[in-house]
Amino acid sequence: MRANFRVIDQLIQQTILILIILIVIVFTSELIKADFLMELDLDQRPERAFEIINTELTLPKFHVKGIYVTGWVAGTKDMMDDLIQLVDDTIINTMVIDIKCQRGFLSYSSEVGLAKEIKANRHKVRDIKGLLAELKLKGIYTIGRLVVFKDGLLATTRPDLALPLKDSENEEIIYSKAWVDPGQQEVWSYIVLLAREAVKLGFDEIQFDYIRYPALASRPLQAVVAGNKYKSQIIGGFLQYAKQELADLDIPLSIDVFGSTTRVKGDLGIGQNFQELSGIIDIISPMVYPSHYSPGSYGVEDPDAEPYHIIYRSLADAKEKVTANKNIIIRPWLQDFSLRHLYSVQEVKEQIKATEDLGLKEWLLWNPRSQYTKEALLLAVE
Repeated sequence: MRANFRVIDQLIQQTILILIILIVIVFTSELIKADFLMELDLDQRPERAFEIINTELTLPKFHVKGIYVTGWVAGTKDMMDDLIQLVDDTIINTMVIDIKCQRGFLSYSSEVGLAKEIKANRHKVRDIKGLLAELKLKGIYTIGRLVVFKDGLLATTRPDLALPLKDSENEEIIYSKAWVDPGQQEVWSYIVLLAREAVKLGFDEIQFDYIRYPALASRPLQAVVAGNKYKSQIIGGFLQYAKQELADLDIPLSIDVFGSTTRVKGDLGIGQNFQELSGIIDIISPMVYPSHYSPGSYGVEDPDAEPYHIIYRSLADAKEKVTANKNIIIRPWLQDFSLRHLYSVQEVKEQIKATEDLGLKEWLLWNPRSQYTKEALLLAVE
């Protein structure tokens, strides 16, 4: 009888474990979708005229092939040791490490006044300076990922900096609890101070993410843009300001943009005009994850299942958009995670091959848990 109870107890424990794993998988998938899926705003204002801004670029002296590392993973020795070993064993030479996440929390203890005021410091990485020094000794190039305008912590603790949203149904103005106002000078200064501090700590490059307005195309809420400006003017203005303020550090600045920006006109209603941004910034990283293209994109019924085709077409469009700036580096984010279609060695290799078949030398791999398909990275893609 006791043996039977033990068997039943084991079965119950196994069932609970399976349910927990399924919940984690679903949550991770929803997190990815919430971060990157969007609906296009088909009722945009007319395109505005712009000019390519000639700048002297500061670029890496080698070809970046990198992976994304969360703050928590960066602060966990065993996991970082595994990722360092991955770099040693493969063609990877770069880590993109979170400075500030999309909730507004920092990965380490910052001395920036506003960060202290809003209690943004999270001790995910206890000794960030030591970690960056260790990575440098191992020849690993480090990029600090800094989420810009999606910052729920700042928006809620400093509502005067929150993004105003107009409810078109009742003309009411409410303030976002997830986004700050991209037009606020104090927000710009905060980001620049964090970037400057990160460089002094040892990062080789700064990457701006969420440099946009929220995607609200199908909702009654719409972002209020100060001065009746175009959203792309605000986003471009921030980047010009950041580049000027950080110029004395002589480091590369890069930005992340939606994958859809490579193939559409205008700014998607979020302020990201690919052609315009490529005239301002040194390095641009479109997030061309095949899983995030709708059925029928580029004539492909299931884009998630045809990564080579989607990546090739998306990046070919990107190259066509930057003809006025021959020095720009297009460094795409590629997919090393699974949503509907299982991604393994073949799918990761196909994306890298599509990128390099177009003559693009640099790319980054995204996985929200910082777990990567080593077998796809052992040798250069043939």
